[in-house]
Formats: sequence, structure tokens, C-alpha cells
Amino acid sequence: MRKTLVLNVTFLFFAFTCHFSFGQDDQSGFYYNYADSLYSIREYHDAIDIYKKCVDAEYEKPEPNTEIISECYSNIGVCYYFTNDYIKAIEWYEKAMKYDQESGNIEHLANNLNNIGLVYKTLGQHNKAIEYYEKTIQIDEVLGRGKNLAKTLNNIGQVYRAGGEYDKAIEYLERSLRIKQNLGDSSGMATTLNNIGLVYNAWKKYDKAIMSFEEALNLDQLLNNEGEIAIRLNNLGLTNYYLEQYDEALAFFHKALNIHNKLKDIGQSAIQYNNIGAFYLHRGDTEQAIEFLQKARQIFQDLGKQSELATVLSKFGDIYLSTGDYNKSEKYLMMSTEISKKINERNKTKTNYLRFSDLYSRMGNYFQSLEYYKKYTALKDSIFTEKIHQDITKFEIKYETAKKDSYIKLLKNNEEIRNLKSKKEKIYRLSLIGGVILLILLAGVILYSLRQKIKDNKIISQEKAKSDKLLMNILPAGVANELKEQGKTEPRLFNNVTVCFTDIVDFTEMSANMEPSLLIAELNEIFTAFDNIVESHHCERIKTIGDSFMAVCGLPDEDPLHAENIIRSTVEMIQFLEKKNLESKIEWKIRVGIHTGDVIAGVVGIKKYIYDLFGDTINTASRMECNAETMRINVSETTYNLVKDKFRFEEREEVDVKGKGKMKMFFVQ
Repeated sequence: MRKTLVLNVTFLFFAFTCHFSFGQDDQSGFYYNYADSLYSIREYHDAIDIYKKCVDAEYEKPEPNTEIISECYSNIGVCYYFTNDYIKAIEWYEKAMKYDQESGNIEHLANNLNNIGLVYKTLGQHNKAIEYYEKTIQIDEVLGRGKNLAKTLNNIGQVYRAGGEYDKAIEYLERSLRIKQNLGDSSGMATTLNNIGLVYNAWKKYDKAIMSFEEALNLDQLLNNEGEIAIRLNNLGLTNYYLEQYDEALAFFHKALNIHNKLKDIGQSAIQYNNIGAFYLHRGDTEQAIEFLQKARQIFQDLGKQSELATVLSKFGDIYLSTGDYNKSEKYLMMSTEISKKINERNKTKTNYLRFSDLYSRMGNYFQSLEYYKKYTALKDSIFTEKIHQDITKFEIKYETAKKDSYIKLLKNNEEIRNLKSKKEKIYRLSLIGGVILLILLAGVILYSLRQKIKDNKIISQEKAKSDKLLMNILPAGVANELKEQGKTEPRLFNNVTVCFTDIVDFTEMSANMEPSLLIAELNEIFTAFDNIVESHHCERIKTIGDSFMAVCGLPDEDPLHAENIIRSTVEMIQFLEKKNLESKIEWKIRVGIHTGDVIAGVVGIKKYIYDLFGDTINTASRMECNAETMRINVSETTYNLVKDKFRFEEREEVDVKGKGKMKMFFVQ
């Protein structure tokens, strides 16, 4: 039997560590800082009590600070999460959210929504988890919180991984990875690549898992991030273990353990002790298995990691079962099952029931063995809802009734056959009349069917036109047609295209002071105008991310005027905003960056299509935008050389660009 090893799953959690400026004699400030100190040393119950005292102290003030109260409520939720009291965690997050909504602190609201999603994920309620994560995404996109958006997409990917929907998990994790690439977040990229590897491990696509872990490892080595390097080594060990390359797996586990011990990261060291112990258990070396698993057990117990502790205890049950010490095996399985029930980890409980059945069978206690096997099957079958069971029952009843009706009908037919000769003439006359009636009815049915078919074809044609229009809005026309005709579209390399990025200046500050409905209406007006502008210049809008707008010219159809068209589009965008600002109380300003080069373009996704671009040209265009000035268009030297005779430019001093070195840039005048 293959023994369970512990994966290093990076699940991103918004732990609130904000600090406020308190007066020297401020009682609530004293309580807040004291509670933070207790939280940092994992004294969660004591921290909860002090956070509550901080709230009471705020309410005693003439004007309580609602942000501090909301922060305390959120931190109480975090503490309850780490004590496995998930219902209370949700309760306190929701209290914090009420204050966030009243004060308009939507950033803090998004963090609370994310954490509620994590609680539901932990409880195994995946639909509820995704519901809250999707709400978080809506806020992150409006606020342009790229890093937070990437974290939430990562979390959704891991929920789908836990639910076995691996294709959707990869879809969300790759979206997270693309955002981190655009942000230049190498550490975040390594984390997401690691999580993609975990999905491929669960999917049993081990070659892809190894590639993802190795990419993550390379990034972490460049960053000299030893803790993360150890986690990647552990996961490479797991993959080799699954591939039954046991010596390689053990070598990876020991390398990871040495790093964690050096860093004094006892939680991660415990995971390695567990995995090495499971390795020796698989080999049948019980003495070595007990030595390493005992170390893991002690650390998990000290840290209060209940799920991991339940896993280790069940392994002790396996060890003593294999050595014939049935009393000890029973003792450890009891301990493991008690914990798994308490924290509602049904899969662990189910697996332990099967272990109990095996144990009691070996002990000759067949009655107990049968009882636990019944518990195992009952828990296994609990994924079926009562409705499904009712449907199955109804189907069986319907099937049995149909069989009886058929039998009765057969008896009646036999009776009719016996009387057929005496009624031949009567039947003949009736048949003749019935045939005429049948022909009339048949003609009516045919006429009705023809009319209905004409009507249905008209509806189908209308719906097809709607779907075609929607597809054309999502994808470029050529790509959409290829997708309709062939059912797929292959990525292509396009030479000589021009890409632009626009980004709204000071968007985060502006959005924090605006009603969400007004903010959405303003963004909709701006991006709709931008869409119309780029379309009028034969360009394609690729996507919007929060307050960022990306467009391209020169694909999927070649256009010799690609650079000129993009510049004319961005000039009109700035002119539109200047005119809008004269007529509105809200003043919107943008930065624009443009670069020309080669890109790879293709459709990403299976159920939700996204047409996206990849390559160094995209990153360079983004860098042009980052180094632009307010309401100015910054172009690269490559683009400048293509259109220098058609526009007036202002040459800039060379700029040191992250990841590129010094680059020449030009402002369009």
C-alpha cells in the first residue's frame, strides 16, 4: 500500500498585520499591540481576548476609529481560523465586513472576502469558496490590485485542484502566473509555478509537474530564497516517489530537510520528517520509519497542526499493523480518527475506517471489521445527495412498473389473437376506417412539423447570430472564424506588430474615494470610448486588467501601418480624456507606452476563451508605459524608427529599465 506523504501546498491567506498610529496613553493602542504580540507567538485564544478589549476601548472614545475596530474583528477571525473554529472565524470576518462596507474600505473588504473563501475551502465547501473568491476578484479588478488579483486567482486554482477539476485549476493558476509575469514578480511566479506542479501531480501528469517545479526552483535559486528552494526540492521528491524512483525521492527529501534545519523552520522540517518516515514505512524499515515519524509527530503536536498530526498518527497505526502489534495499531488509529472527525476531514476519517476494518479482520473480530467497513462505505457514498438516491429509487420503481405493464399487455395480446378469427371482418372494416383517419392525422402532423421546423430554424439562426456576435466581440474576426470552423486555433508568431498599454494615473487613490457604482460607470465610459477609437484605426483591443488597457495593431491580419495606427489611436485617447475632463468633476489621466516587435498570439482556455499575447515585446511595451509621464505617449526606439517621419517626437535621456538595461525612449509631441 502506498503511504501518504505531505505536500507543501502554498495557499495564500490575507493575515492582517496593519499598524495604526496610537497616542502614548492610548489604551486601545496598548491592547492592539499586545494582541499582535500574542498572535505572533501563536497564543491565539489570549490574542482574541485582548483584541476584544481593544474594541471596547475604542467604543469608549467620543469618536471610535472604525478601521481599528474592523481590523480587530478581522484579526479575531484569523485567530479562530488557526484554532480550527471555522464557524466563528466566518462570524468575525462578517462583522468586520459590515464596518468595511459602512466606511467604504473596499480593499479591506476584499481581504475579508478572500479569507472567508479560504475558510469554506478548508471546510470542503468548494462552491461557497469560489463564490467569495469571485467577489474578491471583482473588487481587485476595479481597484487595479494586480498582486492581490493574482493571489485570489491562485486561491481559486487551488480550490479547483482540491475538487479534482484540474483543467480549471490550471486555467486560473496560469492567469495568476501571467499577471505576476507582467508585474515582474519573480518570487510570486515561483509560488504559482509550484502550485501548477502540485496540480499536475494530483492529475498524475508527472513530467509536467517536474517541469513546473524545476522552473520554480530555478527562479528561487536566482533569488537565493533558501526556504522556497527547500519546498521545491520536497515537491520534486514527492513526484519522484510517485514515479517509484525512491532513491531519488529520498535524496530530495534529505536536501530539503537540511535546508529547513539550517533555517530553523521546524514546521517545514516536520513535513520532511513525515515524508522520510513514510518512505521507510514503504520500504518496510519500521525502526527508521518510527524514528522520523516520531519527530514529525512531536512538532505537529507542538504547533497545533491537527490535520498533519492526524496523518502521522494513522501512519503509526500502519506500522504497528504491519508488525502485528494490533493493540498499538488500534490506539493510534483511534487518536487519528478522533482528530479527523473534530476538524471535519472526511477523507482521512474514511481512510481510517478502512484501516480499522483491516485491523479487526486480522484480529479475527469479523463483526467489528464488518461494522467499520459499513462506516467506510457509508462515508464514501455520502457524496451522493439524498435527491440522487431518491431519483435512483424512482427509476427502479418506474422500471419494475414498466415490466409489469408489458407483461399484462402481452397477456391481453394473446387473448386478442385467440379471438382474431371470429372478429376478422369487423377488424378489417375498423382497420379501413382507422387507416383513413391515420392518414388524415399523419398529414396534419407532417404539416405541423414543417411549420415547427421553419420556426425552430429561424430561432436557431437568430441564436447563432447572437453567439457569433458575442464571439466576434471576444476574439479577432479571423481567430473567431478559425475557432468556429475547426473547433480550435493554434498559437501563431506574428512579426512586426505594435503594442500599446495605457494605465490610469493615481487610480487606487481615486477609486478609494468613489462610490463603486460610479467608478464602474466611469471606467465603462472610458474603455468603451477606447474600444471605438482603436477599432476606427484598424487595431484590436486585447484586454483590460483593472485600470490597464492593452491594444495591438498588425494581427491577426498584417498591416504595414501598424505603428502609425497605434500612435493615432493613443493620441485620440488622450484627446478624449482632455475633453471629458473639461465637462466632468472627475479628472482622469493616463500614461501610454508603445513598442514594436514580434509576439506569439493565441486563444487561452477551453470553456472561457481569452485571446492573449506573449513575448518580450509585451513586457517592453509595459515598461514603456511604466516610464511614461502623465498624459504623454512614450515610445521605444524601435517604434520611433518606423514613424519618425510621420510624427514629431521629443527625444529623452536614456532610461534604466528593469530587466532591460538602458533604453532610448521618445515622447510623441
